[in-house]
Amino acid sequence: MTTKGLQRSSRLSLFAWGVVPFAGLVIGSSALAAGESTSVWITRKDLSQALQQQGNVAFAADSSVGKNTIFVDETVTYQSMEGIGASLTDSSAWLLKYKLNAATQASVMTRLFDPINGIGVSWLRQPMGASDFSARGNYSYDDMPAGQRDDTNLSHFSIAPDEAYILPLVKQALGLNPHLKVMISPWSAPAWMKSSGSMNGGTLNTSAYGQFALYFAKTIQAYEAAGVPIYALTVQNEPLHQVPGYPTMYLSATDAANFIKYNLGPTLESHGLKTKILGYDHNWDQPGYMQTLYSDASSARYLAGSAWHFYGGDVSAMNDIHHQYPDKDVYFTEASSGTWLPNIFDANITNEIAIFRNWSKTYTDWNMVLDTQGGPTNGGCATCTAMVTVNQANGTVTYTPTYYAMGHISKFVTPGARRIASTGYAQGLHNVAFKNPDGSKSLIVYNQNGTSSTFAVKWGGSSLEYTLPATSIATFKWSGTQAGHTIIPASVRLYASAFQDAKGVRLENTTDAGGGKNVGFTSAGSYLLFKNVDLTNITTISARTANAGSATSLEFRADSASGPLLGTLQSNVTGGWQTWTTNSASITGASGVRDVYVVFRGSTNLNWVQFGSGAVPSNLVPNPGFESGGLSGWSGWHPASQATDVHQADTDTPRTGAYKLTHYSGSAYQQTTYQHVSVPNGTYRASVWVRSGGGQSNLRLEASNHGGNTTLYSVDLGSTASVSTWRQLTIDNIHVTSGTVTLGVYSNAAANNWAAFDDFSLTRQ
Repeated sequence: MTTKGLQRSSRLSLFAWGVVPFAGLVIGSSALAAGESTSVWITRKDLSQALQQQGNVAFAADSSVGKNTIFVDETVTYQSMEGIGASLTDSSAWLLKYKLNAATQASVMTRLFDPINGIGVSWLRQPMGASDFSARGNYSYDDMPAGQRDDTNLSHFSIAPDEAYILPLVKQALGLNPHLKVMISPWSAPAWMKSSGSMNGGTLNTSAYGQFALYFAKTIQAYEAAGVPIYALTVQNEPLHQVPGYPTMYLSATDAANFIKYNLGPTLESHGLKTKILGYDHNWDQPGYMQTLYSDASSARYLAGSAWHFYGGDVSAMNDIHHQYPDKDVYFTEASSGTWLPNIFDANITNEIAIFRNWSKTYTDWNMVLDTQGGPTNGGCATCTAMVTVNQANGTVTYTPTYYAMGHISKFVTPGARRIASTGYAQGLHNVAFKNPDGSKSLIVYNQNGTSSTFAVKWGGSSLEYTLPATSIATFKWSGTQAGHTIIPASVRLYASAFQDAKGVRLENTTDAGGGKNVGFTSAGSYLLFKNVDLTNITTISARTANAGSATSLEFRADSASGPLLGTLQSNVTGGWQTWTTNSASITGASGVRDVYVVFRGSTNLNWVQFGSGAVPSNLVPNPGFESGGLSGWSGWHPASQATDVHQADTDTPRTGAYKLTHYSGSAYQQTTYQHVSVPNGTYRASVWVRSGGGQSNLRLEASNHGGNTTLYSVDLGSTASVSTWRQLTIDNIHVTSGTVTLGVYSNAAANNWAAFDDFSLTRQ
């Protein structure tokens, strides 16, 4: 485990959370009518309700239109689940064995592992020997007597250190949950195999590769002889992290590939062992490690998949690896909570949801049990917390937010379940959905908002409605068979963060209206997928984009990322990755229910897309680009102290066409160029493209006299340096009630400073 608190830059993109929001949210009762009965469990952030069952709700004929809706489709499946759990470290097992009486220990084990009377933990990641949480200090399964440095045949090998309290507890866990799987990971090879001569730091001697491979085989055989099958292993815990303070061992990707193909893989094969080999077992920020392992065909053939930690990088790394190597599985093998987290409950559940939405077959927390001081430690993290806290002074236990957050998934998602399609994050709601082997469905929803949220869940042709308290998790579980696909109506505004699958994107917080998250970090070939969108009578597409790079485009394609092209929408430079504009375009060939792929042709941030019918909104501004050769239709304002207007139409480097508008004077000046535009009452969007040489106190787009008393302003570029490339300024949601709106641009500039404007637009929203 990497030292906690030092690598908190992990970005949960996300890449994949929540709901598709609708305008006109309807608040209502939890159950709409009798139908497929759905059980509900809730946990609040303050644990005033903790995995507490609520009254059942019911699916009924779909009434989700106009509501904030999660679309769940069990006919679309993703990865199968292998387990959810943590590590019964030496420290955890020592506390359970020696600091609790028999009754309390039995109760804790039941509440952890029993699927009925507990949360059904189904996955254990066990250190092979000492880790940074070893109550007894450093040890391996082949420690040599003092002064001896070689055990070629591993004649001193023994798992006796684990037999005192670790193995008995693992076997007890297997008795409580027969579905439990166990994986093993070394924090270090035995000291005598290493360059450092210590379990702390150093590298594996190349001369010891064969012995280390045999060490794995003997561990698997010994555990299985003791009644504990080993399902999977990783080659080395956090191979890019080595410190002198606790067991660690550096192992480069190239060295790992050589060890796997020449030693570990063949050794397990020769011993008839079927244990899965997983590569890497470290942070999201170095996906190249797995690319090195997979690009070597001789090592890749032994690898079942990759293993990941969350202490650096972005969760989307797992999604990217999945799409690059779809025949290999993805496992998440370590996350720790700790006092460095301002909101452990929030971090736990958002991590878990995001990790499953990025193709992981497992979720693994770190320590299962620690004491009130975050120990016993063996030189590592001093601020970690666990699922269960033991008070050594009085032998009592506390179940932490980590326990309850995990329980909302582990109790209701059994090994062999498959993740099923659900629309992702939007408006503060995160979710993930599964179909269990018995056919039951489990939907986990987290309301991250500070207020309650009412939403609908659409499943096939049915829906239910529920109000979830602020900062609370709900698990919904139901049976039955879905009737047909779950169709997303074309009227829905599809938030980019709500994709059901994606490639080459991340999520980030947005400053656009409504907040939430946008999709970013795209490149040519990145895409988003929305399943089963009804495109009947659709003729237009609008998208909310931000672009600080270079002009590019979005393609909307049907049924695959290279399928029939429905339409192309430009993403022009807006001047910032959080400077947003709305563009529209026509689409053709849209009909029926289709899978919609939004394919990026370059770097663009995307907040939402929305389909529509009719024509692309037309520009209502006369002479918008001054192509009349003058200021026809436009008027000017300047202060009384200024002799004249200082604006003109000219031909000096327009954005489009032959003309543009320029504000300039050899003296300090203020200038407004404006036009009264008559329009039907309604809601409008105004925009203009701007360049400047800098030196303005104010430089902005304005909308006034629209029926309200407020003048609306765009972002003001007055405090910026020169705007060297054309940048679009926009004002959304201009509510016209007077049949007219005054649209203009205002400059307040120093002497000899200029501003240029082109391509004004006013369109109905």
